[in-house]
Amino acid sequence: MVEFSLRNAAYLFLITVFCNVPVCISAHAQDNAGNESRYYYVGTIGDNFPVQMELVIDSGDVSGSYMYDKVGIPIPLTGEFDLKSSALNMVEQDEKGQKTGTFKGTVRSEGKSFGMYIEGEWSKANGLSTLPFKLTKVADFVSTNVNAKSKYEASYMYPSFITDTKANREITERLEKEAVSEKKKFAGEAEEYFGSQESAGEWQENFSYSIEYYSPELISLSGEVFSYTGGAHGNTFYMSSNYWIKDGKALLLSLSDLFTPKSNYVKVLSDYCIRDLRKQQAGWVLNGELKELKADDLSAFVISPRGITFAFAPYAVGPYVEGSYFVTVGYAGLKGVINPGGPLKQFLK
Repeated sequence: MVEFSLRNAAYLFLITVFCNVPVCISAHAQDNAGNESRYYYVGTIGDNFPVQMELVIDSGDVSGSYMYDKVGIPIPLTGEFDLKSSALNMVEQDEKGQKTGTFKGTVRSEGKSFGMYIEGEWSKANGLSTLPFKLTKVADFVSTNVNAKSKYEASYMYPSFITDTKANREITERLEKEAVSEKKKFAGEAEEYFGSQESAGEWQENFSYSIEYYSPELISLSGEVFSYTGGAHGNTFYMSSNYWIKDGKALLLSLSDLFTPKSNYVKVLSDYCIRDLRKQQAGWVLNGELKELKADDLSAFVISPRGITFAFAPYAVGPYVEGSYFVTVGYAGLKGVINPGGPLKQFLK
């Protein structure tokens, strides 16, 4: 399944495709070396560099990415984790696959919660510059798998925020309800179909959410559903959940909430996206069939320090064979329409 995730873009040169296949992920401690688990951290390198990091620990192998809050560009990570000593060693790489730095640290658990903290030393590839780093876990990832042999299989994954605040609990509960609802819907449709006719092939569904940005004021989640119910190929649908944490509550944001009332933000976004999609050679933009985007076309978006990123599923702006498209609109080009007192104010400083 493809995940609508900026972080997956950081893995692009490692796996040669934007796609990232979901796996069974535990929400709890890594009880044995055979489990693969995903975690999300926030913290600092040195005293002045806030960072965010997503890690997948699979036995002794580690993969993931991190980004500096001020930049917002994911940097790929690979490494090793020693379960006995809790030592974690990772290498960061640039877009050409060249080593640019290393993380050497120790993973500390707290009670039954694996990996609550990671502390150690970051250094440049040449070893001439070193800084201490400290990370605190803010989310585990919950995964549920369904397998009805010869009929269908499915997986559902979403972050579970561990910081004990009302807002974080609300977000986790909403994600859980959405996953449960989707699972019930898919299983019901599959059972009805396979109960009435011969199978032409096994059905499949993968549902997942990833964290794109986390702060006490703003949480941005990218999501996606891939489904295959027979035919030449499956279908991909993108979704997103963006929350403004205000007065202790998690306010689910629509795109209009980011901009000043009655502004022409849709046209501004449409013009930018169409120009970018033309550069990416999106088929229906190139042939003139698609000349502008409506608000509904921009419904799948995530927020990060880089800007607002929009996802366009296959068939949205070009034929299926072209796959998905992604466009990031930087804040500099939106200053005339962004609500200066709204959810994006932290990025306008």
